[in-house]
Amino acid sequence: MLTFKSNAARTTHAAQCGSVRVGYVEAGREPNRWLWSLNTIQPKGGRAAGIVESEEAAKAALQEAWQTWLDNAGLEQKR
Repeated sequence: MLTFKSNAARTTHAAQCGSVRVGYVEAGREPNRWLWSLNTIQPKGGRAAGIVESEEAAKAALQEAWQTWLDNAGLEQKR
């Protein structure tokens, strides 16, 4: 499970796995536009990222991408 640390304006949320920052959720310049990015190299290269309509959806998408990355790497997150 990821935890999120927000800036004072709550427009940027750093996604943490333990003490390691693995991604971000950020408010877009337009209303109802949230960007998420997972800062790990994907199996076919590049990184996972997307744009959704809410902060909650962005956090969920990032969590799903993180779990997919862990599965592809053959790893499990400590609980």
